[in-house]
Amino acid sequence: MDFHLTDEQQLVYETASDIAEQEFEADAFTWEDEFPAPNQTVLAEQELLGIGLPREYGGGGYSPIEVLLAQEAVGRVCPDTAHILSRSSMGPPRVIAELGSDYLKEKYLPRVCAGDAIISVAISESRAGSDAGNMQTSVEYDGDQLVLNGSKMWVTKAQQCAAFLVYARFPDDNIGAIVVDKDTDGLSLDDGTTNMAGHVQNELYFDDCRVPEEQVLVHEKEAFKELMIEFNVERCHNAMMCVACGLNAFDKALTYAKEREQFGQPIGDFQGIEWKLADMAIDLEAARLLIYRAAANAQDSDPSRLETSIAKVKANEVGQHVVDEALQIHGAIGYMQDSPLEYMYRWVRGWKIAGGTVEVQRNGIASYLKKYGLE
Repeated sequence: MDFHLTDEQQLVYETASDIAEQEFEADAFTWEDEFPAPNQTVLAEQELLGIGLPREYGGGGYSPIEVLLAQEAVGRVCPDTAHILSRSSMGPPRVIAELGSDYLKEKYLPRVCAGDAIISVAISESRAGSDAGNMQTSVEYDGDQLVLNGSKMWVTKAQQCAAFLVYARFPDDNIGAIVVDKDTDGLSLDDGTTNMAGHVQNELYFDDCRVPEEQVLVHEKEAFKELMIEFNVERCHNAMMCVACGLNAFDKALTYAKEREQFGQPIGDFQGIEWKLADMAIDLEAARLLIYRAAANAQDSDPSRLETSIAKVKANEVGQHVVDEALQIHGAIGYMQDSPLEYMYRWVRGWKIAGGTVEVQRNGIASYLKKYGLE
């Protein structure tokens, strides 16, 4: 068991960190209600978009570990940009790379790596949130086309998307997935709802939306199981967003504690603050190690639902707690609306819901433990 990074992994982290400090730091935390398109362009130019996608489609060919290292490094400077980076390698593009036909890979992956296409997942419905298997959006065959009807909720960055990975129920009652271009006839978007972090999420409507059969990703009997296995990798992305926000907040709190003086000394010299900083570091290191363990063990086999769920729960809760403690250390100045901590406080809260709530993760963890115990 070796906890040291390889030379190549260290280079990935340092390169991503240097790019983030040079290109993203000045405008970090200014993107609350705006998509950071200039940063996406930089990521593409620096070959950080799609670094986990196959080289033959313009990606970097790296494993989830390297993707997470780059995500951590960028997120420690600009969380919004880290989100773009990781979604290009650990969201729907990865699912297409793992399960898609050559046609789908060739159509979408080079565009993702070039920064010309964002693909978001569309899975949640009004009656199918945590209970994804209860989805009602349906597909019918009409010759060599599919006719899609239904709706999806909480779709991230829908306005900027080129396509959506849509989960739907096929005629044989199996749940599969289709890649639907945003400009497809019969697909429409609402005006969107703004969440606590200031990000717009949209509802999609499919009204006899016709899609060519070659847009189907998977639909056979085991399709839903395969799609859920891919979600295990995406949980690592979710978890790392929380750790990245936590590290960002920790860095700010540590600097402030050393510079801010009260009662004739830096507040960081008071034991109450020292213990806060120590506990924040302990929690971040624990969450970080759980994420990288899950990613490392997934390199040669399917990712473990147990390990990714444990990592997600720990990171979701640690991220929120660390940002809260960092805000407390800053006092009133951290509570103001133009404070990065105030923004991260609102944003990190959402990760406990997205990608499977912490309650659902705990249910899955307990179910596994009752069957197999804890090794």
